[in-house]
Amino acid sequence: MAPRNLKRIINQIDDLPTLPRTVLKITELVNNPKSSARDLASVITDDQVLTARLLKLVNSSFYGFPQKISTITGAIVLLGFDAIRNLLLTTSVFNMFSSRYKDQRAIQERFWDHSLGCAIGAKVIGTYLRYEKVEELFVSGLLHDIGKIVEMLFLPDDFMNVMALTRQRNSLIILAESEVLGFTHPDVGKLLAEKWNLPLKLVNILEFHHQPDQAGRFIKETAIVHLADILARAIDLGSGGDNKIPALNAEGWTSLNLKPNVLEPIVQEMEREFHDINWVVTGTG
Repeated sequence: MAPRNLKRIINQIDDLPTLPRTVLKITELVNNPKSSARDLASVITDDQVLTARLLKLVNSSFYGFPQKISTITGAIVLLGFDAIRNLLLTTSVFNMFSSRYKDQRAIQERFWDHSLGCAIGAKVIGTYLRYEKVEELFVSGLLHDIGKIVEMLFLPDDFMNVMALTRQRNSLIILAESEVLGFTHPDVGKLLAEKWNLPLKLVNILEFHHQPDQAGRFIKETAIVHLADILARAIDLGSGGDNKIPALNAEGWTSLNLKPNVLEPIVQEMEREFHDINWVVTGTG
């Protein structure tokens, strides 16, 4: 199916959520060099849910600050504008894509667990690589499979056929998507990221997380999410919708310049952080 036909299908899904007004306003402020921490804090504190969730997150062991952070302004000063925007985007996406159907909700929770595992893996790998903006990697990992959630909620019959074919052939879900739908979750993720005016780097990661060698100047970031996806599947953090582990992209792996012996401590850290942060991000605690 040609990309323009996919775009037409996505545009026909009238209920596809747009980002909450608060997050859009925050994005505007982050992009404005004249904005202050006080400007940003005043917008966030108008939304009580986002305020509570953000303070929970910055005080979790995920960040490990030595003292309690009690104000949004303090969180902004410590983490920076970009990190705050990314964290609020993360919590908003969990709220937007919530199924009201019990059978879908069970599948969705497994998808979210996998995405959270991938997000944590991307952060841990980025830390090993001394990557400057690990929050960006975290958000990229969390959103890497957002296309699957869109398919499940807005094309439910087709998605059930995708899942059935995946089980029947014991194949990767991306192969069944291509056959049943004519497009894949990376295609949908890319379009959704563009609809939300997310940064080009994030658009590329969503589009090429199975093929980081095609991500151009963002190969390193995409390879981090690609490896995190594989590790999260290997240690059964949630479910990617199939029982397979994707092949490691050779060019992507080379771009990371990691030694194989660091994978075991990375995996151990992923498991520890996953259990520390799961309830904070998903809002189940």
